[in-house]
Parts: sequence; C-alpha cells; structure tokens
Amino acid sequence: MVCAATFSAMGSSSSKPRKGHEKPHHLPKVGSPENRQWEHETHKKVVFGSSAMALAVGAAMVLAVIGLLVANL
Repeated sequence: MVCAATFSAMGSSSSKPRKGHEKPHHLPKVGSPENRQWEHETHKKVVFGSSAMALAVGAAMVLAVIGLLVANL
C-alpha cells in the first residue's frame, strides 16, 4: 500500500505562521528614570512578598504554641 503525501520544503515561509508580538517587553536602559521606577517596583514586590510570608509563618507558629499549651492543660 502506497500513501501519497505532499511535503513542503524545510524552512519554507509558508510552513508556519510567524508569531506576532504586539508589544515586545524590553527592560528600560540602565540609569533611566523608567529603570529606577522598575527597580523600585520590583524591590517592593520582593520585600512585601517575603515579609507577608514571614508574617503568615510567624502567626501559624504562635497559634501552634497556643494550641499545644491549651491541649496540655
């Protein structure tokens, strides 16, 4: 049994459509006001993210200690 198939040449422009990027996301130039603002926002996300996690872990530990104290009374 012979199967007839058509193949396009490798790398032809019609083989795949190009991905269109409407707005490429590039970082601003170092030292520019946009760069300073981007660094500030990124730093703020890191600091508040880690402090919120530390606060949640601390609260869980306090509740665990209180639970152990109440269970042993």
